[in-house]
Order: sequence, then structure tokens, then C-alpha cells
Amino acid sequence: MAAPLKYNQAYHDDWAWSLAIKGATDVEIAEAFGISVRTLNRWKKDHDSFMVALMSGKDQADAKVEKKLYERAIGYKYTEKETVMEMDSNGNRKPAKVRVVEKECPPDVLAQMYWLNNRKSAQYKRNPENFIDKSIVYEIEDMDEVEAEIYDSKD
Repeated sequence: MAAPLKYNQAYHDDWAWSLAIKGATDVEIAEAFGISVRTLNRWKKDHDSFMVALMSGKDQADAKVEKKLYERAIGYKYTEKETVMEMDSNGNRKPAKVRVVEKECPPDVLAQMYWLNNRKSAQYKRNPENFIDKSIVYEIEDMDEVEAEIYDSKD
């Protein structure tokens, strides 16, 4: 590997932000800069503007994904343009017709599960304990005679 680049605020801050907002990881950003992840971490520690640029890009990218996940979880409507080409009786093309169609993307159960598992994990975490049948088992001794006869007759 070549000698590591020296940090240049005007150059590296903007580049780090632009890579981070596209979803690049620290490893990918270090590779793009031609430095090690260790050097990238040192730059984050030593240069506040670099850390702010990097975190700002990552936060904005995460916010976009969170918004789209939320939309997918609750469903959304969108418009789509459809171009229709028709032919006349002689086989010649007629002017294209553009139709605007409103469509709906229904709520997505997996997106809802993911959202709730992460946002309300205490109530919705994926835990086998949540699926254990907690039905009440009655002892025959606790039942009065009529209930016991009904219970016995079902067997």
C-alpha cells in the first residue's frame, strides 16, 4: 500500500459526506481514500469537521431508508405514467397516448414486523417465549361436580 494520504479538510470532508450519504461503510470509505480503516478512525478522532461530515451523511442516508421502510410498512399511493401505442387500420402508428394511473402499494407485513421488532422490541421481539401456549390448565379438583362431568364427557 502506498504511503497514506494526509488529511485535507476541503477535500476529504465533502468526499466523506458524499460517500456516506450513498450508504458507504467505513471500510468502503477508507478503500475509496486509499487509507486503512485505522487511519480513517484516527481522522474521525482528530478532525471534528471530518467526523461531522461523515456522521451527517450517514444520518441523512439512514433517515431516507427509515422513511421508505415506514412508507412500505403502512402502504402508500403513487402515480405511474403509461404510454400506449396504437395502430390504425392500415398498420400506421397513431400518436401515443399517455395515461396517468394512480396505484397503491399495500402495507407490507414484513416491513411492519421489522419496524416493530426494532422500535418496540419489548412488546414485539422475536422470542420463542412469546409463542409458548399459556393456556390455563384446570385441575379437576378445582372444578365443581357439574364442570367435572362436562369435562370428563368431552374425553
